[in-house]
Amino acid sequence: MTAKQLENLLKTGQIIIMNGGTGSEITARGIRTTLPLWSAKALLTHPEVVKQIHRDYVDSGAQIIVTNTFRTTERTFKKANFKNKAKAATLLACKLAREAVRESGKQAWVGGSIAPLEDCYRPDLVPPVKELKKEHLENVRNLKKGEVDFVLAETMISIDEAASVCQAAQKVKIPVAVSFCCNSKGQLLGGEDLQKAVSVIATYGPLFISLNCMPPRIITKVVKKLRKLTDLPIGVYAQGDGGVDDVQGWTGGGVKAADSYLKEAQKWIKSGVQIIGGCCGTNPEYIKNLSAFVPGMRLNLTFLLLS
Repeated sequence: MTAKQLENLLKTGQIIIMNGGTGSEITARGIRTTLPLWSAKALLTHPEVVKQIHRDYVDSGAQIIVTNTFRTTERTFKKANFKNKAKAATLLACKLAREAVRESGKQAWVGGSIAPLEDCYRPDLVPPVKELKKEHLENVRNLKKGEVDFVLAETMISIDEAASVCQAAQKVKIPVAVSFCCNSKGQLLGGEDLQKAVSVIATYGPLFISLNCMPPRIITKVVKKLRKLTDLPIGVYAQGDGGVDDVQGWTGGGVKAADSYLKEAQKWIKSGVQIIGGCCGTNPEYIKNLSAFVPGMRLNLTFLLLS
C-alpha cells in the first residue's frame, strides 16, 4: 500500500477507517504508562502488546494503522533519562505496526505519528521555531527510515509546529497529513484561527487535514467549519471513554460510549468526513462499529464541493 494509492482512493470519495487509541489501550491492557514517555514506555517493556493492539485494530476493520511514536522523540526520552534511545524506539514502533499489518493478511496503510514536542494541551510550551524545525526533521527522518507510508502530524495546537512537520516531510520527501486539536470555538488550543491554520498547511499539499483528541460533540461542531475551509479530504478521530490524567496520560476506557460515538460519526460523514478513527479512550470495539457501518460508502464529492 502506498500513500499515492490512499490519495487516489480519497479522490473517489471513499471513506477510510483509521485505528483507535493506542496509548489509552496500552493502559487498558494492564501496562503502566506514565508521563513523560506515556505510550512509548510499552515499546521498552511490552512491545508484543503494542503489536497485538495494532493487529486487533486491523482485524476490526482499520485501513490506516498509526505507529506508536506519539512520544518517541529525543526530547521526551531525555526527560525520562533514556538519552539516545528515541531513534531505536521509533524504528521498533514502525516495525511492530508493519508486522501487525503483514501478519493479518489484510491491507492497510501505516501512518507515522508525530505529536507536539511538548504537552498537547499546553500551547504556552510550544518551543521556538528553530527547535521545532530541527527536532521534527529528525523525527520525520526516523519515521521514513521506519518505512511508514506517510507522516501524520497529530494533535497539533500550533500553526508553527504543524508547518515545521510539513516542511520536514517535504525535505525528506515523504507524504504528510495534519490533524489539529481545537477548542469549542473552532480555534487551535493556542487561540490561532483554524482558517489560517488550514490555509498555511494546504500549501504543503497534505493527504488530508483532520481533527483529533477532542470530545465527539465538539468535533461534530468544529468539523462543519473545517469542511467549509478546504476542498482537501478531511478526517476525524475523537476521544472515547475516560479522560486526561496528569500522571498516566489517560485514565478510563471501555465501550460505554461506543454507540454514541457511532451516532456522532454518522453526523461527521454528513459533514463530508472521509477518514474516521478514534483517539484516546477508544478501542477496537469502536473501530468494529465504524467499519460495520461504512463499508463501501462514498461521499457525493460534487455535492460537497458545491455546498
